[in-house]
Amino acid sequence: MFVGNLIPSPYWWIRIFDFTRLQVSILCLLAIGLTLVYRPRYRWLLAVLLLIAFVYQADYISDYTPLRPTQARTANQVQSAGRFQILVCNIRMENREAEPFLALVNKMKPDLLLINEPDGWWEQQLQPLKKHYPHQEGLPLANTYGMMLFSKLPLEGAQVRSLVEPDIPSIWTTIRLPSGNTFDLYCLHPPPPKPGTRSYERDAELLLVGKHIRKQGRPALVTGGLNDVGWSRTSRLFQRYSGLVDPRRGRGLYNTYSTNVPLFRYPLDHIFYSDDFGLVQIKRLPDIGSDHFPMLVELSFEPKTQNTRNAPQRQEGDSTRVREKVKEGLNQ
Repeated sequence: MFVGNLIPSPYWWIRIFDFTRLQVSILCLLAIGLTLVYRPRYRWLLAVLLLIAFVYQADYISDYTPLRPTQARTANQVQSAGRFQILVCNIRMENREAEPFLALVNKMKPDLLLINEPDGWWEQQLQPLKKHYPHQEGLPLANTYGMMLFSKLPLEGAQVRSLVEPDIPSIWTTIRLPSGNTFDLYCLHPPPPKPGTRSYERDAELLLVGKHIRKQGRPALVTGGLNDVGWSRTSRLFQRYSGLVDPRRGRGLYNTYSTNVPLFRYPLDHIFYSDDFGLVQIKRLPDIGSDHFPMLVELSFEPKTQNTRNAPQRQEGDSTRVREKVKEGLNQ
């Protein structure tokens, strides 16, 4: 139950416990109830141990409930020139029903649209979007790590990069708002921990972006299917090092995966951003036939306003941890 954070190992069978804190918390409560009902030997000792496990797990999850303070404040200056929406969706490469997704895009009309897992077939189905999204960047692939960005806003210096593995792309670009302000956008989709793998590459990709953001010192937004949860050791290190906030903290889990198994859903699709933005809205959108729910976030660019209450602060040793994790990932 504790292994996910107590053991700093990259192996998938360790890291997978990062995802199941909500489910383990519920199982702990059920087990406590069964212990008190069936009254086994040493039931009080067992109940106390289960209660400790529940508190430990729930402490991580509680950051993503209204029980805790919000990390990113609500927008103060909702002006049209600095306001924009971004829709992030993993369409699932094997899904061959494009109409539900296209209908959702036509309904929501986001300013920025990030699509994970498009292949050549999906690239053809997405052609109608070019009429409304004159700016595009991306790389469709047949390995489930394709990525495409559609934008109504100008993209400056847009490029596809492979940070850790040659067949897993990311998109780096600068977005220019109607107000004339600009911010850096980083779109990522690193591989998840799964049997036979380690999380070095996933961790290194996220932390490489965090290092770049810290070095640049510019307004920034990181989004995509990060295949990690916000309360993991790596995500927290990334937030502390980059200084980016998570709009879900203090508001909700916004679980996006899996649409198929309601009892096992996790918040795998993320949006982190610097304190130059205020949050207008965040919502999980309806199922469009994928195994992920789409996410919509609307922000207001407010560089002269302090928007964060509990912005993550770097801790002693974070620089060393980032350097070691990046080195491990690049050497795999």
